[in-house]
Amino acid sequence: MSITKKDDYLKLAKVGLGVAIISSNPYLKIENKDVPKFYTSSYSSSIVFASSTQTREVHTMADVSIVKENTVRESVRKAVAMAGGLSFIKPGDTVLVKPNVNSDDPYPGTTNPEVIKEIVTMCFESGAKRVIVADRSGVLWQNTMYNMEKVGIAQSARSAGAEVLALDNEEWILVKPEGSKYWVNGFRIPKLVTEVDHIINVAVVKTHSIADFSMSLKNFVGFIHMSDRMFMHSSGNIKEMIAELNLAFNPKLNILDATRVFVRGGPDRGEVREPRMIIASRDRVAVDIIGLALLRSLGTTPAIQDRDIWSHPQIKRAVDLGIGIKDSSRINLVGSNIDLEEIKRLSK
Repeated sequence: MSITKKDDYLKLAKVGLGVAIISSNPYLKIENKDVPKFYTSSYSSSIVFASSTQTREVHTMADVSIVKENTVRESVRKAVAMAGGLSFIKPGDTVLVKPNVNSDDPYPGTTNPEVIKEIVTMCFESGAKRVIVADRSGVLWQNTMYNMEKVGIAQSARSAGAEVLALDNEEWILVKPEGSKYWVNGFRIPKLVTEVDHIINVAVVKTHSIADFSMSLKNFVGFIHMSDRMFMHSSGNIKEMIAELNLAFNPKLNILDATRVFVRGGPDRGEVREPRMIIASRDRVAVDIIGLALLRSLGTTPAIQDRDIWSHPQIKRAVDLGIGIKDSSRINLVGSNIDLEEIKRLSK
């Protein structure tokens, strides 16, 4: 992210705090003329309270794969297979694939379209009747469908048979997950999440100028309503809030696109490296830890390079909430064409 764009983003977040607090409260009414348009993008007027949308899986051990093959297609397939495969998909199931489309920047600003295409193809091969690729872009990039088209994700997903959905004007429901400390009034998620059989979370490995890093945990920021998103970015606990919002989701598989990564900057632009790798796991904490270890192996920011990898607020809060495994001894790391011992060393 350029300095100018980063400063603008922070300014918008600070200015929007009061508006976001008001608009995120379903009991307060506010005239549209008093609110900037991007804070009031359509959401459901009927509020549904739910402590959880899906049954959360708890892992005592986590298989994590990290793979580098000759092609993106080969890497995706092998990484998914080594992480347990797609056996959870049954004939007739609907699968929601969540890419990272925060902006209109090519990968690693967004997920590599080739990765999305292969995952969609594999879902149909596993018996899925319907595959939906959906996201909601950030405040500076309001037209999500335009962004998906510009970066090629929409075309790749459709070519594999998926439906492509921009969540800008979809119906939203309010959830208040048990255990959340910083989302005292809850937050809104797409109703779509409650209507599918499985979620596959397809994030990117990259640094982030505000949250330190963006991987599987942070990818679900794209599944919360814009005013809640602005409230989160305006808070002093954004990293912990990222972890907490994951209580509302239970992805069956988490895939990290590390074909290209940001080692500095982000989330939209930064210093790029090309590891040409795919990382996969059913555990969000475990997969993010290995993503962080990969960034460390490449040389990254002091916030990641020079601190205890398990002390990052995103990771620590997720562990406290039982969203993922507790320490590196619970990671079963497997891979192909990777120095696994180096990754293991850097994940501790």
